[in-house]
Amino acid sequence: MSTPATAGIWPADVIHVNEDGWVLVNRGREHGVAPGLRLLVVGQGIRELRDLFAAGTVDEHAPVLRIRRTYELLDVIHVEAACAIAVAARTPVERRPRIYHGPDGELLVWVPLPSTFTWPLPGETPDAASDTSDADETSGERTATNNEGIEDAENAAEDAPPERSEQDDERWEEALPLNGVSVGDRVLPAIPAAGVASATGGTSGATGSGAGNPFETGRAYDWMQPEQA
Repeated sequence: MSTPATAGIWPADVIHVNEDGWVLVNRGREHGVAPGLRLLVVGQGIRELRDLFAAGTVDEHAPVLRIRRTYELLDVIHVEAACAIAVAARTPVERRPRIYHGPDGELLVWVPLPSTFTWPLPGETPDAASDTSDADETSGERTATNNEGIEDAENAAEDAPPERSEQDDERWEEALPLNGVSVGDRVLPAIPAAGVASATGGTSGATGSGAGNPFETGRAYDWMQPEQA
């Protein structure tokens, strides 16, 4: 990760965690990121592990291994010039987001729901709060008319990504899997350590979409897959 293509670029930051489970990273096409790149969400600090049984040696207190905590392995699924959308690598194919373009050039990110999802939930009835909303319908319409400009400004502010701060959006119960990832987390390309890739005998990425990606060339990710029973 010290090559000219990556120097000064990584680590990146998670700048948005959407309520349905995809994340936005502040690195994109201009940084060499391409769909299929795998990223690791990592902790801030480095742990130094020591050999507790090395008493009497010259380097008795020297660390034998330095590690950093990892929280999630991500797959990049869409890339813009300066950012990229990623999901947890363990997300099933049928739940992976699909990207479309809106009428004004904006992105439309559709996350398929589980095949078993229904609404209302089995055995439940619609929220009784709708009764009170009908009673205040007239006054609500009047308020919306008088404050249309204010509401438009508030809606625009809600779409602005937070900067290393807590977001208001909360992930819901049907969100994609995402293990404790939040805004401000550090992200690095998931490049196997020396010697690990060669042990598998493979040369292609697990996603099969590493062609032209400077971070994927010659890398193998078979070692990340669970063992087959």
